[in-house]
Amino acid sequence: MTIWKAVAAATVAMPLMWTAAHAQEADKLKTLVVAVPSDPVALEPGTNKAEPIGSEIILNVFDTLVAWTAPDFKQLEGRLAKSWTVSEDGKVFDFKLREGVKFQDGTPFDAAAVKFSLERTKAGNPYVKATFDLIKEITVVSPTELKITLSAAYPAFLSILAQPQSAVVSPAAVAKYGDKFASHPVGTGPFAFKSAQADTNVVLEANPDYFRGAPKLKQIIYRVIPDASTRRLELENGGVDIVQQQGQLSAIAAEDIGALKANKDVKVIETSSQIIRQLEFNNSKTDGPFANVKAREAIAHAIDYDGLLQGVFGGTAERVYGPLTSNSWAFNPKMKELAPKYDPALAKKLLAEAGVNPASITLKLYSFQGPLWGAVATFVQANLADIGINATIEQTEFPALRTLQTSGQFDVALDGRQPWYNDPDAHITIGYLSSLANTAMTFRMPADKDLDALILKAQQTPDQEARKALYFQIQEEIAKRVPGAYLFSPKLIVYARANVEGLVINSAPPLNEYWSVFKK
Repeated sequence: MTIWKAVAAATVAMPLMWTAAHAQEADKLKTLVVAVPSDPVALEPGTNKAEPIGSEIILNVFDTLVAWTAPDFKQLEGRLAKSWTVSEDGKVFDFKLREGVKFQDGTPFDAAAVKFSLERTKAGNPYVKATFDLIKEITVVSPTELKITLSAAYPAFLSILAQPQSAVVSPAAVAKYGDKFASHPVGTGPFAFKSAQADTNVVLEANPDYFRGAPKLKQIIYRVIPDASTRRLELENGGVDIVQQQGQLSAIAAEDIGALKANKDVKVIETSSQIIRQLEFNNSKTDGPFANVKAREAIAHAIDYDGLLQGVFGGTAERVYGPLTSNSWAFNPKMKELAPKYDPALAKKLLAEAGVNPASITLKLYSFQGPLWGAVATFVQANLADIGINATIEQTEFPALRTLQTSGQFDVALDGRQPWYNDPDAHITIGYLSSLANTAMTFRMPADKDLDALILKAQQTPDQEARKALYFQIQEEIAKRVPGAYLFSPKLIVYARANVEGLVINSAPPLNEYWSVFKK
């Protein structure tokens, strides 16, 4: 080959190579890689029990009737529902549905599909029993009209309809795949399920016919990366675009956050959550060191809340002042004044007034397993030691800890609640209604006619402003009873590559939707 032929060949090859490289870069910009610590569980609404990874995938593959409006997530907007009305007694919900929407398998969405989906979840998902059992009847009025009748008023029901378990599935796909539908989930959402490899990844592809408009991304890949340090390295090197904390402070070590904030190739997105972590008393006990409210007050004043937030969390968590976080629409601002302040001297005085000798207490401090909970437990243990109480830490696996708490075999335990629907009911009813004391990891409240009546009234009052006033009162009443020491609320933190745009973080549930996300 002469030199001129070689030059000519190179001239042809260079544009081809440049085009290929450009196409590869363009594909990368259209693909979002999300690092997750484990395989997702329950990729479809009928079996989902609020496991974070599977739940997030559901909200990107499926649609719900309603959803919380970004960026504030303070009010509901229609998704598959175009509009709705609620009867004066709060029991009947009439929905008008969007027309022309199709499932990803090409079959039409209609009211019958909604009825099929909700009844399927109600029949097969025990996680939603407490709320879905309120559904008395679902009536298909027409292909675009649906009526849901409840057996009792429940204003938070619309919030329940925004959850992953309420997403609408393709009846045709369920008929086709049967028990294997979870491996072939089909919804109406912005992304369609493509594939899943155990311990490797889950791949979603854009739905070009999505009724709200095609997503800006072509593909989402959830990469399974169990090790936190590896997730950080992949983020810094561009191997992944997003790493989420999801309120657990386990995705990337807290001490690494400062370094990531200083990295120009990474942005750290933080927002307040509605997650509460607390030191709970066994309030059903009528004897023991904490049966006296003054002894409980003593413990509440023994905790160095600011020291915990800064020392253990380095600013990645916030103070909780009572039964609701301060970003809840029903939070009572007066709770900031009523909340206990760190005062070891007052704590010792209150113990004496309660007739409790701290040296006589042999206390087991139960907590979840893991380094985060170990650090919190050690901090609380030191605070208790400062007022003369000797506590031994018992880090326990979740099933065993749940059994201990529901059976009442404890005095104090570190616990918490992560609400999966945006309503004060998610914290108040389950945590403090005495009839539910033994049903879950609650504050095990004793029978209390007045407080129970207030809780049920707030749960069932249709008007939101009236409910808000009731929840204000409930928070003050709970504060008087000192059922626990409210410790912290972990922030929701998402680490993203600097070129990721359009991501808005929802606080309840703490799950991301990627329809509006793009890379530049």
